[in-house]
Amino acid sequence: MRVFAALPLPSAVVASLDSALAPARRAYPGLRWVSVGGFHVTLHFFGEVPEPGVAALRQVLDHPDLRVPAIAARLGKIGQFPPRGNPRVLWVGLERGEPEMRAYWSLFEKKIAPLGWTPDERGFSAHITVARAGKSAIAGGDTIAEIPGTDFFLEECVLFQSILGRDGAQYVPLKKIFLERGQE
Repeated sequence: MRVFAALPLPSAVVASLDSALAPARRAYPGLRWVSVGGFHVTLHFFGEVPEPGVAALRQVLDHPDLRVPAIAARLGKIGQFPPRGNPRVLWVGLERGEPEMRAYWSLFEKKIAPLGWTPDERGFSAHITVARAGKSAIAGGDTIAEIPGTDFFLEECVLFQSILGRDGAQYVPLKKIFLERGQE
């Protein structure tokens, strides 16, 4: 089963981001746009994991250390990977909450390390993937949408199954934990 762990966005933020991206979706129909149900900050992509490994990952989410205060965040600007040239991925950054998300990622990585998982060698980058370019070329990917600086809390950590299909990936929650409500 193909799985990953992520911090999903609250529904009001998803709606705001969806609305901000609507003109870009119309202007760039050749991009593979992430469905609104797929907006999240990835903590760890595990790839294909057999059922015993998935069960072990579910147990990791039961660890009380992972129930930290909710993370206050704010949507930032749109960006691209790679940072120069034709982008392969368009993403929305977070202009608030990056240190707290990085700390949570580090904690999460420590909890999965005994299962044999190692951190991505590229490290952690707090972002929300919104589109993949595939074979489509776009100039100025970092300017195709104006993203509102919406404030919100990341209040969940979820282990998702990713089911690939013709219309993009479908994300099915396998295990969910709630972070403690934070103070702004």
